[in-house]
Amino acid sequence: MKVHQGDCLTVLKSMPAGSVDMTLTSPPFKDEDVNGDYYEVYGQWMGEILRVTAKVAVVINSATRLNEIIQRWPPKRTMVWGKGISQMSWRWNPIFVYQISEEYKVNKHIWGDAFGVESVIGKWKVHKYQDPEVLYKTILRMFKDCETVLDPFTGSGTTGVVCAKYGRDFVGIELNPEYVKMAERRINQAAAQGVLPL
Repeated sequence: MKVHQGDCLTVLKSMPAGSVDMTLTSPPFKDEDVNGDYYEVYGQWMGEILRVTAKVAVVINSATRLNEIIQRWPPKRTMVWGKGISQMSWRWNPIFVYQISEEYKVNKHIWGDAFGVESVIGKWKVHKYQDPEVLYKTILRMFKDCETVLDPFTGSGTTGVVCAKYGRDFVGIELNPEYVKMAERRINQAAAQGVLPL
Protein backbone atom coordinates (compact mmCIF):
# COMPACT_ATOMS: atom_id res chain seq x y z
CA MET A 1 0.00 0.00 0.00
CA LYS A 2 1.56 3.25 -1.12
CA VAL A 3 0.23 6.78 -1.69
CA HIS A 4 2.58 8.96 -3.73
CA GLN A 5 2.34 12.70 -3.12
CA GLY A 6 2.67 14.63 -6.36
CA ASP A 7 1.16 15.46 -9.72
CA CYS A 8 -0.46 12.36 -11.17
CA LEU A 9 1.03 12.82 -14.65
CA THR A 10 4.56 13.08 -13.26
CA VAL A 11 4.12 9.97 -11.12
CA LEU A 12 2.32 8.00 -13.83
CA LYS A 13 5.10 8.73 -16.33
CA SER A 14 7.59 7.23 -13.88
CA MET A 15 5.67 3.94 -13.73
CA PRO A 16 6.42 1.03 -16.10
CA ALA A 17 3.85 0.02 -18.69
CA GLY A 18 1.41 -2.59 -17.43
CA SER A 19 2.66 -2.27 -13.86
CA VAL A 20 -0.80 -2.42 -12.24
CA ASP A 21 -3.58 -4.89 -12.97
CA MET A 22 -6.43 -2.43 -12.57
CA THR A 23 -7.13 1.28 -12.31
CA LEU A 24 -10.19 2.34 -10.31
CA THR A 25 -10.53 6.10 -10.10
CA SER A 26 -12.72 9.18 -10.25
CA PRO A 27 -10.83 12.11 -11.81
CA PRO A 28 -11.85 15.76 -11.42
CA PHE A 29 -15.13 16.57 -13.19
CA LYS A 30 -15.03 20.36 -13.22
CA ASP A 31 -13.10 22.78 -15.41
CA GLU A 32 -11.99 24.80 -12.38
CA ASP A 33 -10.27 21.72 -10.93
CA VAL A 34 -8.02 21.35 -13.99
CA ASN A 35 -5.10 23.52 -15.10
CA GLY A 36 -5.77 24.09 -18.81
CA ASP A 37 -8.33 22.75 -21.28
CA TYR A 38 -10.28 19.98 -19.56
CA TYR A 39 -10.27 17.47 -22.40
CA GLU A 40 -6.64 18.09 -23.31
CA VAL A 41 -5.57 17.38 -19.72
CA TYR A 42 -8.02 14.45 -19.47
CA GLY A 43 -6.45 12.97 -22.60
CA GLN A 44 -3.01 13.10 -20.97
CA TRP A 45 -4.40 11.34 -17.88
CA MET A 46 -6.08 8.66 -19.94
CA GLY A 47 -3.03 8.04 -22.07
CA GLU A 48 -0.95 7.30 -18.99
CA ILE A 49 -3.70 5.34 -17.20
CA LEU A 50 -4.16 3.06 -20.20
CA ARG A 51 -0.38 2.65 -20.54
CA VAL A 52 0.34 1.60 -16.94
CA THR A 53 -2.73 -0.64 -16.57
CA ALA A 54 -2.47 -4.27 -17.64
CA LYS A 55 -6.06 -5.58 -17.48
CA VAL A 56 -8.92 -3.13 -16.87
CA ALA A 57 -9.40 0.57 -16.16
CA VAL A 58 -12.60 1.76 -14.48
CA VAL A 59 -13.18 5.53 -14.54
CA ILE A 60 -16.11 7.23 -12.80
CA ASN A 61 -16.97 10.63 -14.29
CA SER A 62 -19.86 13.06 -14.63
CA ALA A 63 -23.00 12.62 -16.75
CA THR A 64 -22.28 16.07 -18.19
CA ARG A 65 -19.06 14.67 -19.72
CA LEU A 66 -20.65 11.45 -21.02
CA ASN A 67 -20.99 12.17 -24.75
CA GLU A 68 -17.59 13.81 -25.20
CA ILE A 69 -15.70 11.12 -23.30
CA ILE A 70 -17.41 8.25 -25.13
CA GLN A 71 -16.61 9.93 -28.45
CA ARG A 72 -12.96 10.64 -27.64
CA TRP A 73 -12.12 7.60 -25.46
CA PRO A 74 -14.70 4.89 -26.27
CA PRO A 75 -15.03 2.44 -23.37
CA LYS A 76 -15.68 -1.26 -23.78
CA ARG A 77 -18.67 -0.89 -21.48
CA THR A 78 -20.48 1.90 -19.62
CA MET A 79 -22.09 1.23 -16.26
CA VAL A 80 -24.30 3.55 -14.22
CA TRP A 81 -24.07 4.69 -10.61
CA GLY A 82 -27.49 5.95 -9.52
CA LYS A 83 -26.90 8.10 -6.44
CA GLY A 84 -29.73 6.79 -4.33
CA ILE A 85 -31.74 3.71 -3.47
CA SER A 86 -35.19 4.95 -4.48
CA GLN A 87 -36.80 4.75 -7.92
CA MET A 88 -36.07 8.46 -8.34
CA SER A 89 -32.33 8.73 -7.81
CA TRP A 90 -31.61 12.45 -8.11
CA ARG A 91 -28.20 12.17 -9.76
CA TRP A 92 -26.15 9.57 -11.62
CA ASN A 93 -22.61 9.08 -12.86
CA PRO A 94 -21.32 7.01 -15.77
CA ILE A 95 -18.68 4.39 -14.99
CA PHE A 96 -16.46 3.82 -18.03
CA VAL A 97 -14.85 0.39 -18.34
CA TYR A 98 -11.77 0.00 -20.55
CA GLN A 99 -10.54 -3.46 -21.47
CA ILE A 100 -6.76 -3.23 -21.76
CA SER A 101 -5.82 -6.87 -22.31
CA GLU A 102 -7.46 -9.01 -25.00
CA GLU A 103 -7.12 -11.97 -22.65
CA TYR A 104 -8.91 -10.19 -19.78
CA LYS A 105 -12.43 -9.96 -21.23
CA VAL A 106 -14.32 -7.49 -19.06
CA ASN A 107 -17.76 -8.56 -20.30
CA LYS A 108 -17.22 -11.96 -18.66
CA HIS A 109 -16.67 -10.23 -15.30
CA ILE A 110 -19.48 -7.66 -15.29
CA TRP A 111 -22.64 -9.04 -13.68
CA GLY A 112 -24.52 -5.73 -13.41
CA ASP A 113 -24.53 -2.40 -15.24
CA ALA A 114 -26.51 -0.20 -12.84
CA PHE A 115 -25.92 0.35 -9.13
CA GLY A 116 -28.17 2.23 -6.72
CA VAL A 117 -25.80 3.46 -4.03
CA GLU A 118 -26.37 6.48 -1.82
CA SER A 119 -23.82 9.30 -1.93
CA VAL A 120 -21.65 10.01 1.10
CA ILE A 121 -23.19 12.94 2.96
CA GLY A 122 -23.08 14.81 6.25
CA LYS A 123 -20.78 13.73 9.05
CA TRP A 124 -19.56 10.68 7.10
CA LYS A 125 -18.05 12.86 4.37
CA VAL A 126 -14.35 13.66 4.92
CA HIS A 127 -13.60 14.89 1.37
CA LYS A 128 -15.56 17.17 -0.95
CA TYR A 129 -15.78 14.54 -3.69
CA GLN A 130 -15.77 11.38 -1.56
CA ASP A 131 -17.43 8.32 -3.11
CA PRO A 132 -19.05 5.49 -1.11
CA GLU A 133 -16.99 2.44 -0.20
CA VAL A 134 -19.79 0.04 -1.14
CA LEU A 135 -19.67 1.25 -4.77
CA TYR A 136 -15.93 0.61 -5.00
CA LYS A 137 -16.29 -2.74 -3.25
CA THR A 138 -18.96 -3.76 -5.78
CA ILE A 139 -16.71 -2.83 -8.71
CA LEU A 140 -13.69 -4.53 -7.17
CA ARG A 141 -15.66 -7.75 -6.61
CA MET A 142 -16.53 -7.98 -10.29
CA PHE A 143 -13.01 -7.72 -11.64
CA LYS A 144 -11.29 -10.78 -10.23
CA ASP A 145 -7.59 -11.55 -10.66
CA CYS A 146 -6.67 -7.88 -10.30
CA GLU A 147 -4.25 -7.93 -7.40
CA THR A 148 -2.70 -4.47 -7.85
CA VAL A 149 -5.06 -1.49 -8.06
CA LEU A 150 -4.14 2.10 -8.97
CA ASP A 151 -5.99 5.31 -8.14
CA PRO A 152 -4.18 8.34 -9.58
CA PHE A 153 -6.71 10.70 -7.93
CA THR A 154 -6.66 9.23 -4.43
CA GLY A 155 -8.38 12.06 -2.55
CA SER A 156 -9.51 10.74 0.84
CA GLY A 157 -8.35 7.22 -0.06
CA THR A 158 -11.59 5.32 -0.65
CA THR A 159 -10.05 3.05 -3.29
CA GLY A 160 -7.14 2.30 -0.97
CA VAL A 161 -9.45 1.64 1.98
CA VAL A 162 -11.43 -0.91 -0.02
CA CYS A 163 -8.22 -2.54 -1.27
CA ALA A 164 -6.90 -2.77 2.30
CA LYS A 165 -10.13 -4.30 3.55
CA TYR A 166 -10.32 -6.92 0.82
CA GLY A 167 -6.71 -7.90 0.25
CA ARG A 168 -5.68 -6.03 -2.89
CA ASP A 169 -2.40 -4.16 -3.24
CA PHE A 170 -2.90 -0.43 -3.74
CA VAL A 171 -0.96 2.34 -5.46
CA GLY A 172 -2.32 5.84 -4.96
CA ILE A 173 -1.36 9.27 -6.26
CA GLU A 174 -2.56 12.53 -4.68
CA LEU A 175 -1.42 16.12 -5.23
CA ASN A 176 -2.67 17.61 -1.95
CA PRO A 177 -0.38 16.67 0.97
CA GLU A 178 -3.22 17.02 3.48
CA TYR A 179 -5.30 14.51 1.54
CA VAL A 180 -2.29 12.20 1.36
CA LYS A 181 -2.15 12.17 5.17
CA MET A 182 -5.91 11.59 5.37
CA ALA A 183 -5.77 8.75 2.85
CA GLU A 184 -2.82 7.08 4.56
CA ARG A 185 -4.57 7.27 7.93
CA ARG A 186 -7.80 5.77 6.58
CA ILE A 187 -5.97 3.03 4.67
CA ASN A 188 -3.84 2.10 7.69
CA GLN A 189 -6.93 1.94 9.90
CA ALA A 190 -8.63 -0.37 7.40
CA ALA A 191 -5.54 -2.58 7.06
CA ALA A 192 -5.25 -2.92 10.84
CA GLN A 193 -8.69 -4.56 10.97
CA GLY A 194 -7.53 -7.51 8.87
CA VAL A 195 -8.58 -8.74 5.43
CA LEU A 196 -12.25 -9.49 4.87
CA PRO A 197 -13.69 -11.94 2.30
CA LEU A 198 -14.67 -10.14 -0.89
